[in-house]
Amino acid sequence: MKRLKAWRPPLARLNDFFTSVVLASQSVARKRLLEELGLHVTIEVTHCDESHQERDPAKAVRLLAKRKMEGYRAVHSRYEGAVLTCDTLVAYEDRLIGKPKDREEARAQLLMFSNKKQVVHSGWALWYDNTLFDGCDEATVIFKKLDEKAIEAYLDLGEWRGAAGSYRIQERGKELVQRVEGDIATVIGLPLLQISEILLATVPVSDGAEYPPLRG
Repeated sequence: MKRLKAWRPPLARLNDFFTSVVLASQSVARKRLLEELGLHVTIEVTHCDESHQERDPAKAVRLLAKRKMEGYRAVHSRYEGAVLTCDTLVAYEDRLIGKPKDREEARAQLLMFSNKKQVVHSGWALWYDNTLFDGCDEATVIFKKLDEKAIEAYLDLGEWRGAAGSYRIQERGKELVQRVEGDIATVIGLPLLQISEILLATVPVSDGAEYPPLRG
């Protein structure tokens, strides 16, 4: 059995571009990932209509992340610092799985995932240097075979609340998972490697410089 690899900061880290960021999300896990990069993170929750008819999970999370950014910018239009919004959905067969409404729905989701694979899609939008960047990344998660006792024990922890797919891989939810194919940060809900790579590709680097200079 493969052990889950611990997440490590990408080579081009976000704090090579900015030293503080507003995270328009209530996710403690996303905040922790950003803080591990040395960033000062301010949480400012944004509210928007999350209903949609999009069936493509990659398009759906990208749409919702941008919609959240639009909601934040509508209220804080004069703010010039970096702002990050995110959204995560789980694709299982032909279904899009979000956050469970209650314990019963969480139980059904975990039973459905048992011994199966799912694809986690995390979309993001970043307002930086007066420019909107956005994108999405995906990672495949393969669950162990779970019996009802294991599922009930996990549900008792309460980690399913507010978690897409009813588990948190950065917490005890990792015990449900056999392996991850892709960036585990994407499963947590924030594709830091992809964001860093996109920023690095758009900012010129002077000869001999390892990273772009700090900005903002």
